[in-house]
Amino acid sequence: MSRSIARSLSSVVNGATRWMKPSRRRITRALIAERLLQEVEVETAAGTLRFRCSTARSLHDPQRFFENEPETIRWLDGLPANDVLWDIGANIGIYALYAARIRGLRVLAFEPSASTYAALVRNVEMNGLADRLDTYCLAFDEESRLDHLNMANTGEGHSMHAFGRSETVQGAIKVAFRQSVPGFSIDDFCRFYSPPPPDHIKLDVDSIEESILKGARETLRRSVRSVLVEVDGTTRERGGVGIRRFLAGLGFREDEAWARPDDARNVLFRKFN
Repeated sequence: MSRSIARSLSSVVNGATRWMKPSRRRITRALIAERLLQEVEVETAAGTLRFRCSTARSLHDPQRFFENEPETIRWLDGLPANDVLWDIGANIGIYALYAARIRGLRVLAFEPSASTYAALVRNVEMNGLADRLDTYCLAFDEESRLDHLNMANTGEGHSMHAFGRSETVQGAIKVAFRQSVPGFSIDDFCRFYSPPPPDHIKLDVDSIEESILKGARETLRRSVRSVLVEVDGTTRERGGVGIRRFLAGLGFREDEAWARPDDARNVLFRKFN
């Protein structure tokens, strides 16, 4: 229904502007598109979060903010103010903004998709959180290198991309575009640039979570106290064995007392020694 209505309305706009000179027609249609950009307001205990969305996909997460991943909200609600959170695979920033606004966390958000990163930056600006939330358009992996982000859809808010691979947790990617992206191991990134080291990591990239963690061995050992990892698709089918084994070797264990039966797909690991 929504797609049919959208096609009909776009035909009306195209027809109504067809008589204009080409340059004026393009400007008018662009202005109409700008005025139709959708904004979603999410009411929280600490005020309103605002998201401006240019695609139907980017509307999905803010519209279902408290439904998609209640365990992520629960985890963020328990983090101490002024701790440092790294949000890896931040998308348009729904959890990064929540963490900065609600908990007063210092947040570093990482998103390699160019269009989604642009939306992330815009949302940080709209919410006045630039003093607490830094954004970086880059990928993480086990080793640092230049490579490509393989994408089935380049639109703002889309997911299921893979850095340097051709498959995600849902299987092979039908690659529509390969975006050039700088990639780092987390340990190299910390060594090169001395960012605020993470006390907590939220990791959700739909493909190479285990490799990213392996590239963060020293950082995990030195500063991190908790890691929330999405374990989904083929990773869930395998029981997240590789992730659990690697983190266990660094003193992290799954916090089973924290978990609830209705948790969507994220697993919390804490350092217990």
